[in-house]
Amino acid sequence: MADREPMTKAVLVPAGADLVGAQGTRISERVSTATVGSGRLCGFFATLGPGERTAVHHHAGEETVVLLTAGSCDVFSGDGLSGGVHMRVGDVVFIPSGCVHQVLAGPHGFTVFEVRSGGTDRTELVDPT
Repeated sequence: MADREPMTKAVLVPAGADLVGAQGTRISERVSTATVGSGRLCGFFATLGPGERTAVHHHAGEETVVLLTAGSCDVFSGDGLSGGVHMRVGDVVFIPSGCVHQVLAGPHGFTVFEVRSGGTDRTELVDPT
């Protein structure tokens, strides 16, 4: 990446166009290399409808922090997706780099704000079989 001037001011990132991520969530990207020039973080809102689930996936080389802002969901991870946690509004989950996981939306769907330790999305889908 080319050298760039260090950022010295806060940057407002207004709501933008949504897209569908590789794992199946609807994403509203806010902070990334593309939006503000961030080299170390990306942050975005992600939503799923009632009863929907993400594809089984992991984030290569990225640690992830997820804050549930609306609805509820279950996050399954580990060998065979055998470990699960139930999230309610205000809960935060940490997902280590490379941790295979899948998220199942609750009866009202969910919205999360997700922050990852890389400036771009490195989602990789995993064959669960």
